[in-house]
Amino acid sequence: MEHLPIVRPGERVVTRSDGKGGMILGVEKIEGRSFAVSAECAGYVLDARLLWDVLGSLKMPGSWFQVWSKLISLQDPAGRSDGCPNAPRGYIRISQRALQKRCGLSAASISEPSQFFTHIGWMRTVKPALLQLNPWLTVAGTSSEQRRWQAAWNTAEGPMCVIPTPDYPAEWRAERAKAKKEAAAAQLRQAVVPLRRRQSCKAKETA
Repeated sequence: MEHLPIVRPGERVVTRSDGKGGMILGVEKIEGRSFAVSAECAGYVLDARLLWDVLGSLKMPGSWFQVWSKLISLQDPAGRSDGCPNAPRGYIRISQRALQKRCGLSAASISEPSQFFTHIGWMRTVKPALLQLNPWLTVAGTSSEQRRWQAAWNTAEGPMCVIPTPDYPAEWRAERAKAKKEAAAAQLRQAVVPLRRRQSCKAKETA
């Protein structure tokens, strides 16, 4: 993670796609900020156009988009995420069961996108019921806040953030299904223990 940009006071991270599934990061002086505000939360994401352009291009189940949107909305600067105090922006205090209830989805429909967004480095699990969204991509604050959140991500060796191609969710699912099938087959082979054939009495007499 050493090559990620350092954000100094008065600067912010900007991102753009390289057109090949990768992401180019840069730093620029802050000239203005656009906020998204609702009755329940207030905040903004870094380079939201890129983030939502990528999400709009990904060929993935609608429930995945729903889960990600809910996670973004739970970044509450007032620390009211799921009724739990002291949750700074970028961190979300919520259990899988609570997220399932908020989204109105099954446990499997929450687990799969959570694993995918962790795999592509858009979020990490800090501990049970506490998540951190990637500070380079999903949350903005003061320069000192950004440095603190980025340092926490680097110290925890958070996964590298990537911008997936539209077909990557399907490829990721296929790889997982293949690995699961191979693991099941390997387990089945281990469970089968060949029994030694017993010689018949007739065979013994002949010998």
